[in-house]
Amino acid sequence: MTRRQILLALLPPLFFGTGFTIAKPAVTHFPPLFLILICYASIALLLSVTRREKLKTPWPSIILISAFAVTIQGALLFWAIRSPAMPATAANLILQIQIPFAVLLDWLLMKERPDGRKMLGTALAILGVALVIGLPETPPGLVPTAMIIVSAACWSLGQVLVRKLGRDNGVGVLKGNAIGSVPQLALATLLFEQGQWQSVVTATWLEWAMLGFVAVVGFYFAYISWFTLLKQCRLDEASPFLLLMPVVGIATAALALGESVSAAQLVGGGVILFGLAIVSGLGLPKWKTA
Repeated sequence: MTRRQILLALLPPLFFGTGFTIAKPAVTHFPPLFLILICYASIALLLSVTRREKLKTPWPSIILISAFAVTIQGALLFWAIRSPAMPATAANLILQIQIPFAVLLDWLLMKERPDGRKMLGTALAILGVALVIGLPETPPGLVPTAMIIVSAACWSLGQVLVRKLGRDNGVGVLKGNAIGSVPQLALATLLFEQGQWQSVVTATWLEWAMLGFVAVVGFYFAYISWFTLLKQCRLDEASPFLLLMPVVGIATAALALGESVSAAQLVGGGVILFGLAIVSGLGLPKWKTA
């Protein structure tokens, strides 16, 4: 990876991490699928006005990609973090299983075999995640845990499909995902949720501000930078940088919510950075796995 690509790779975990932290209180007021619908409908409207170029990706591919990358994974993830049995810290840790999922699926579908250096760096970064999060005092619920794991697998598959089937640049991929997911999300929220209108009329300015932050930072900025990165780098190069999400999330919680940061979390953050340095090409030569 070039220095410019490494700098670009730091943006998605920054945006995802802050957006994920703010999504926890936001999703306690707005129904999860309804919240995602508002976010992606706003993005679809904005990009339809500001980016009028015709999408190059075929519509069947757009529908398939958005189903896995947006609708299914978003529903499972946001339903899980809304559960009282799923602490935000535990959700952050479990969600990192998307990294090995992404590398494995990229290997199977794109035939891009990961090299040993990246595997070592990823393993070190995952160790750092465990140190950052720490073991929760109360184990998370089995059902929300399973939902996050399946969500991570669906998201990873969606990213591989973006690389395999997508024909647009980063902004175009986001536009296609937004347009493709809106009817899916609208149908899903009507079938599986209730209280949508009540959440709108009873929302305070703070709840609207949180929803706006999740839409702009956690979805719009995050996915433009992420999809742009995927158009330039292999998935096994880009995905380990997402392991910075828990570090960013904890820092955001400390600054915005007043939560404390432990010494173990600081050490874990250093281990993550060391692992990512190896993934990005610093310190070890590249070698192929057998």
